[in-house]
Amino acid sequence: MNEITTYLQAIISQISDAAAILTEHYHILRANQPFEGLFGVSHQPGPSPAALAALNLKLRTDRPASPQTLTLADGKTTLVAFVYLLDKIPGKPKRYLLILKPANLPAEAGRPRRENSVIRQGSSRTETLGPAFDELVGADVAFRKALVAAQRAAKSDISVLIIGESGTGKEILARAIHQTSERKNKSLVDVNCAAIPDSLIESELFGYEKGAFTGARTEGQKGYFDEAHEGTILLDEIGDSSLSVQSKLLRVLETGVFKRVGGTKNIKVNVRIISATNQDLAGLIEQKKFREDLFFRLNTFTIYLPPLRERPGDIGLLVDHFLRQSNPTQKPKWRFSPSALKVLHTYHWPGNVRELKGVVSYAVNMTQSSMIDPGSLPNFLFSPNAQSGESQTAASPEAPSSYNLIQAVQDLERNMIGEVLSIAPNKSKAIKMLGISRRTFYLKMKEYGLE
Repeated sequence: MNEITTYLQAIISQISDAAAILTEHYHILRANQPFEGLFGVSHQPGPSPAALAALNLKLRTDRPASPQTLTLADGKTTLVAFVYLLDKIPGKPKRYLLILKPANLPAEAGRPRRENSVIRQGSSRTETLGPAFDELVGADVAFRKALVAAQRAAKSDISVLIIGESGTGKEILARAIHQTSERKNKSLVDVNCAAIPDSLIESELFGYEKGAFTGARTEGQKGYFDEAHEGTILLDEIGDSSLSVQSKLLRVLETGVFKRVGGTKNIKVNVRIISATNQDLAGLIEQKKFREDLFFRLNTFTIYLPPLRERPGDIGLLVDHFLRQSNPTQKPKWRFSPSALKVLHTYHWPGNVRELKGVVSYAVNMTQSSMIDPGSLPNFLFSPNAQSGESQTAASPEAPSSYNLIQAVQDLERNMIGEVLSIAPNKSKAIKMLGISRRTFYLKMKEYGLE
């Protein structure tokens, strides 16, 4: 890279907005990362992309930094272009510095944009999310920033800790990170630390040698870390793991080796760690229930997924998304009436996005017309404790009347489990509060779409 090229790259690398250096013939000499993300180009010299050419950008020389308002092909994103003439050497093409700033943000109440891009407030930077993130729908600024952070983290092998309530999409985000990483062609092994009894979790994670314990398979068994070799392992509900297991996880993170249960041989493993929890790990550390040194290993890069009640503007987007999933072969034929959407907006969603998906699926199967009204919604949305910020009387006149005992019991179970999950510090405590077995708890979670 010669001195002039280095100088040009240095100019645009210091600009937080989308920026590029062009010739008078609209050839890109250099572009920074926000520009690359906006138009899908590399920073190597080449002709301007069709998306930029279609904007009818004028490279004026009569006055400096002449602002031009441009609209992208989606018809929603408006940019303000500033053009600066860098040099004018006789016999050589003129060179311009182009800076693009967002003039507006996508409306939160509108439909999700097809290219799944995000405009970050503060830095005014536009970045495009890859297709692996398409399942994570939302226009909320905090939510979208979390996705951008996850995409950046995916490009390295650093450990990622995802924090969020049950049903916010932690597992989906972990899968998107894996699919965006260089390990995407290897396995992603999902381990639910809360669903495995403490007595078995060590053998499940690390495997065991033959004869390690009564009931063990004669040939022994490999563990999750073996399966995830050269891939990614997701430690879901890591806050529910025992201190003993935490110490063994710490050793794997520090040394990259582990021993199987009943074994003496060190096994080398190469895995990328993504962990997820709905608990306050800092609080567990104070209670001596979580190792501080393990916490610092896991939270090299922390991503917080906000609960649905903190981004109510996304409810309409998610409903449209789930309706399209319910009828993928043709144009969506179902719509939620304004009164039905009002019911959804007044509910507090302890099960978050996963619970909303279950409600949409229920409504699609219950409705008798293309317009889904409150009568097609599950009964638990109208219970006295279901409303958030509004009294029950506001929705009760539209609530369906039902004397089906089985349905009533199911609604009560679902609502109660959701309530307990929203107040219990972890799932083990929730199981105790509900007075049911761990197996029954997870079966009910799966049945009601709360897992």
